[in-house]
Amino acid sequence: MSQNKTVKNLDFAKRFKSARLHADLTQQELAGRVGISQAAIHKLEAGQFGSSRKTVAIALACQVNPVWLESGIGEMVSPAENEAGTDLGEIPVTGGPGSQLGIVEMELDKVIHSLFALRNQVRRLRNRQRARNRRRHESPNTLHDPLSSDINTEPSSDE
Repeated sequence: MSQNKTVKNLDFAKRFKSARLHADLTQQELAGRVGISQAAIHKLEAGQFGSSRKTVAIALACQVNPVWLESGIGEMVSPAENEAGTDLGEIPVTGGPGSQLGIVEMELDKVIHSLFALRNQVRRLRNRQRARNRRRHESPNTLHDPLSSDINTEPSSDE
């Protein structure tokens, strides 16, 4: 695993564990609320993964900002949520059959993952373009200059 990816995974793991502790939940309790295994929660906290398809559900269950949890941008808990005292932990974030909250959660997860996939694709394309530009500037000019040729173009004196 690359150094950069390891650091990203560990940063996510720290935020993830902070969110769980903020909500005063055990790994098993959080797993039950978001519909994944306790082992998956453990792997996320250990830094084995840098993200989860359930990031939004995890953020809602832990009462933290999903953007902060995924990227570290912004505040862990928005001031408006702190003042309102809304207990999002009591809302079933996975919802039952036909639950609008469950549908919204799934759609948000799709959008978030689509955005991250698009961001990664743009980064790959940008890196390829930079590599092409580096190769273009590093390689010597291989075009043949006909005026500097060592082929004798003068008529021979034998004629």
